[in-house]
Amino acid sequence: MNNILIGVSGGISAYKVPSLIRLLIKDDYNVKVIVTEDALKFVTKETLEIISGNRVYFKMFDNVSVTSPKHIELVGWADCLLIVPATYNTIGKLAGGIANNLLSLVASAMDNNKLILAPSMNVNMWENKILQSNLNKLKKMGVNIIEPDSGFLACKDTGKGRLPDIEIIHATIKRVLNTEKRFENIQYIVTAGGTEEDIDKVRVISNRSSGRMGIEIAKQLYFKGADVLIIHGNVSVGIPIYLKSVYVKSAEMMLEVINKNIGNNTIIIMAAAISDFKIKNAGKEKYHKKELRHIEFIENIDVIKNIKRDNILKIVGFALENGMDRKSAIEKLKRKNIDTIILNDVSSIGSEHTKIEIIKRKDNNIIEFEGTKQEIAKLILDHI
Repeated sequence: MNNILIGVSGGISAYKVPSLIRLLIKDDYNVKVIVTEDALKFVTKETLEIISGNRVYFKMFDNVSVTSPKHIELVGWADCLLIVPATYNTIGKLAGGIANNLLSLVASAMDNNKLILAPSMNVNMWENKILQSNLNKLKKMGVNIIEPDSGFLACKDTGKGRLPDIEIIHATIKRVLNTEKRFENIQYIVTAGGTEEDIDKVRVISNRSSGRMGIEIAKQLYFKGADVLIIHGNVSVGIPIYLKSVYVKSAEMMLEVINKNIGNNTIIIMAAAISDFKIKNAGKEKYHKKELRHIEFIENIDVIKNIKRDNILKIVGFALENGMDRKSAIEKLKRKNIDTIILNDVSSIGSEHTKIEIIKRKDNNIIEFEGTKQEIAKLILDHI
């Protein structure tokens, strides 16, 4: 269980902090809060204490111990310090080495790699060259900066300066807390969802894939600090806004985008449900009902077989079979010349819970597991 220290400075978006704390506690984090005096004009100490379940700190010399000063005690307790909102004033203090309140004092003693800033301010303040210089200085020192959103601001201006989405802040905390190094210097491409092939202008061939498995794998990779891109067809599960993603319609488009994005040391995880067939002469206009009786199916392009293998470290495929047909999955593993295949049953479509077998070509080792797709995503990453 990780300990998250949240520092709240005096900006209007401080009212969003309780929602973030609730999300972190739901995710089994311990949360303590430091506030500045100005922050208490936007959110109450009592609210933060009730939601966090811990005392809120704001006085610099409150209950000072000679053997354990409060700011050092808090630094020792915390696995990371998130300042949200990080105001123009607070960012300036950190960049200038000023520690004249409890929050800036704690930040001064914190490892920069464990310090996260979520800026929020007026667009003109955000674009101020002094602020940008201060942010660049902090970035070079290893401080994690979450870019603010653009849109309609509390001051009624429009532009960049809105507090980053709570979901992005939550995901960044997980990423910063990650201690695994094995996902560094590798690019991951994950495919998800169902592709579709045109029958005519209004009809398509597709499938019922939700995309949940691929999206969950991409999320877990992001949390582990990986460079991950998700290439997806139709999905019925939302793709988190912190993930880099590209939508593709057809199998050919998916292959094109995969090959275009292969970098050095790439691992590809093919969780998408790609249409096996397409129409020989897809209509550019709507077919009449009678004409549909004469459409001809032809085999679709095999995406995995046509992936450029240069710089590919590994390709992981999926086999969706009736009744966990292991023999069919192993045959697919060999035929497509991939490193690992994940066997699952058709009953997993649209479900959060499923059973899988991880089958590796190298050692013929088979790992069986049943659980949620989040649990399975973690297991897959442990074994590839």
